[in-house]
Amino acid sequence: MIISTSKGDAPLPPSRLRAWLRRNETLKGYLYISPWLIGFLVFGLSPIIQTFYYSLTKFNLFNDPTFIGLKNFQDILTRDPIFVQACFNMVIYVICSTIISIGGGLGLALLLNRKFPGNHFFRTVLYIPSLLVGVAIAKLFRAIFQAGGNGLANEFLSLFHIAPINWLGDYNRTWMGLVALIAVNLWFIGGTMLIFLAGLKGISETYYEAARIDGGNRWNIFWSITVPLLSPVIIFNTIIAIIGHIQVFETPLVFASAQGTVSSNYSNPLGYHNSLAVFLTYIYRRAFISNDYGYASALSVIVFAITLILALIVLMTIRFSHYSEEDLS
Repeated sequence: MIISTSKGDAPLPPSRLRAWLRRNETLKGYLYISPWLIGFLVFGLSPIIQTFYYSLTKFNLFNDPTFIGLKNFQDILTRDPIFVQACFNMVIYVICSTIISIGGGLGLALLLNRKFPGNHFFRTVLYIPSLLVGVAIAKLFRAIFQAGGNGLANEFLSLFHIAPINWLGDYNRTWMGLVALIAVNLWFIGGTMLIFLAGLKGISETYYEAARIDGGNRWNIFWSITVPLLSPVIIFNTIIAIIGHIQVFETPLVFASAQGTVSSNYSNPLGYHNSLAVFLTYIYRRAFISNDYGYASALSVIVFAITLILALIVLMTIRFSHYSEEDLS
């Protein structure tokens, strides 16, 4: 069997073909990600195309889709106060939660990158909570932020002689629920910590030794060596954190169920006066409570566009913040 690599090239025998494949990094990369690509093309592409199509229709489970063009998008962007409230909540939540995830994870990684007895034990203890997600964690934090003196959060505040706070049921300060939602992210900083630790291990110790010989203090070494060489890891963690925070769902849904409403016996999935409205819970409400799948699909497309734009903005910072070891040599 003789195979040619391109037009005009001499054909390659099988032995040389195997050597060419070993040298072709691009092809190897596609081979490595081929299981995910195949799974995406088979199971993921069709629902995405359907979502884009349904976003242009008026559709529920009991009637066929009716094409209405961009009306759903027009209504969302010009006539939907709940979407405006959700955007406001998400801006606050994503910014504060990302700061907690990146700042807390990097701080813990810098501490645990030092050699001291038990550092591997602390790495494990801090990382394990990030593996536990979903409704169970939301229920746990609902109990932690319980009103009165029974909640763990209020027990902690009592150590500093601070009066108990009604985190999830204060109808005069509905923003306290959003504060509690942001605080939940302290539970998950172990995941970003582990990735930062891997990045710190990849920085050669010779740069730190040279900086100390030149008289650099810890602060100068951190900003001149650690941050530049760790910038790809910081950007990666930031993108993952932003995507994860935009997709928050279980915790605000469970927190909202603790608030209920004043005038009725059912729970609003967006919280009291929509104080806990986020993108995914609003999509859930429009799709599965209001039975408006076309409108929910349009919301999904907008959330996808917002996520894509934010990820591209962070990726564009690579050209301004990425340094290699050759740059510092």
